[in-house]
Amino acid sequence: MSEPPREESIATPPVTSRRRLIEAIIGLAIAGGIVVAVWIIGGRSGWNSIGTGGEFQRVLPKVGEPAPDFLTHDVFGNPVRLSDYRGKPVWLMFWGSWCPPCRSEFPDINAAFRQLEPEGLVMLGVSLRESPLDAIAYAAQNDAAFIVLTDPTEQETGAAFPIFNFPTHVFIDEDGIIRSIVLEDMSEAQALAEGRALLDGSTGS
Repeated sequence: MSEPPREESIATPPVTSRRRLIEAIIGLAIAGGIVVAVWIIGGRSGWNSIGTGGEFQRVLPKVGEPAPDFLTHDVFGNPVRLSDYRGKPVWLMFWGSWCPPCRSEFPDINAAFRQLEPEGLVMLGVSLRESPLDAIAYAAQNDAAFIVLTDPTEQETGAAFPIFNFPTHVFIDEDGIIRSIVLEDMSEAQALAEGRALLDGSTGS
């Protein structure tokens, strides 16, 4: 009895070194494109303004100078001026819920302000580069104790306080003079120290 004919195996030609090199180049190009896209999107979202403190302090009003006034709005659209709080020490914070350091410090500064508020400190948290809805949603979710203001495009506050670092904290005495500026996220202890130094100076003025 004859055996059935054997099927001849078809050999797959080996991948050449040139093909592997081309695939590697294409892979690197795709990865590079993804990285560039992430950086572009991140820049548009404000990532390039996070944690880059010192070099930008020169564009802000200086410690010892009067704090420039501005008119912005709370999350309900009501107009609020910084000068409305003249006669009271003010902790002015520029932040955004999109900013990782701002989110990281939120529980600490909130806890610090709860302790400082009964001593007469006012805190204004100006949300930038996000919608009022996003700002109030995050503030409500995290039980914010301070007054939340909003200036999505920075057209209302940008001339007085050009912000290039998030978060930015400005401590202003009851006479409207800037006493300290902090260009980084703060721990509860640091926030308490800054706030109490402001209160002590204001009380003694």
